[in-house]
Amino acid sequence: MNTLTDPDRSAEILDFLSQAGLSDVRSDPINQDASTRRYERLIKDDKSYILMDAPPANEEQPCGPDASERDRILAGWNGRTRLAASRVDAFVGIGEHLRSIGLSAPEVLAFDVERGLCLLEDLGNRVFAREIEQGLDERSIYRPAADALIRAHLSPTPHTVTAGDYIWPILDYDRLALTTGADLFPKWYPAFDERVRFSGDLAAQYDDVIATLSEHLTRLPKVLLLRDYHAENLIWLPERSDVQRVGILDFQDAVRGPAAWDLAMFLQDARRDVSPDLQAELIDHYLAETGYDSADFGRDYAIAGAVNALRIIGVFARLISRDGKPRYNDFLPREWGHLKQNLQHEALADLRRILETAAPFLKSE
Repeated sequence: MNTLTDPDRSAEILDFLSQAGLSDVRSDPINQDASTRRYERLIKDDKSYILMDAPPANEEQPCGPDASERDRILAGWNGRTRLAASRVDAFVGIGEHLRSIGLSAPEVLAFDVERGLCLLEDLGNRVFAREIEQGLDERSIYRPAADALIRAHLSPTPHTVTAGDYIWPILDYDRLALTTGADLFPKWYPAFDERVRFSGDLAAQYDDVIATLSEHLTRLPKVLLLRDYHAENLIWLPERSDVQRVGILDFQDAVRGPAAWDLAMFLQDARRDVSPDLQAELIDHYLAETGYDSADFGRDYAIAGAVNALRIIGVFARLISRDGKPRYNDFLPREWGHLKQNLQHEALADLRRILETAAPFLKSE
């Protein structure tokens, strides 16, 4: 097995796999997205597994629940935004919680928190986005995925989860985390696209409005927010039943936050178009199952969708300009469309005015 060019890391992986009873395996790399984690599919005796390789040194470490706002700012990106920094204990603990409520997170076969290694059940490669591209009916898999999200949101939200002797906190998606994400837009996008300019006191106005909207989101009832729930992180498992047909990946950054965020992330997908009729149907279904007030949820959905769209547009601009990943250009028009759609809500009138001043093309496109 040839996993890495770094001989020390390769030796750690081989030792970890040997202790898990997996020596002399064949390995196939799995395509990565915008993560510092690395995955391989391991095959032995016609059975496959997934290796998650997440060296702790690859990322700034997260902050615990007792960290002050100043501590989090000094700690860096993961501290400010309450990301898990690819910590294995976060993945293991949250995955165990999801399985305990009847959802299909991959089984953990072995893990080593200190070395950042995890051996997982292989849920296969039937990624939602690829399945739809190949002709599978969109509604037939999005409806059970919406039901899986409803299950996660209606189940009691834990404050902590465990991974062996490790305890991982499920923190609130608070104002600092929300505003830090939305700040990526004015920080990265104007340098990327000369059509966008924050001149005069417009940047201060933007900060004030984003702070107000973020504060509103923090006051909403809190659910387990999976945070990155979309068609590239869902695996279709037709041999299973009900919500277990939806394999869930990339949930280690879960926090406690507003339900509307996850639903907007799911239906306002940056990488593929979800049909408007299906979006409307699944929002109605979500409301019927959860009991949220339609008008209130519509407002919160628009706010969460807009704040998230600004974050995503900023992330994509950073990935393109700083990290040299031009493929993210393909997703920007769709994400601008999501932002414009959300800005039509009356609760976002101030943000709309600011953004139409900074980006006049929003008025006409």
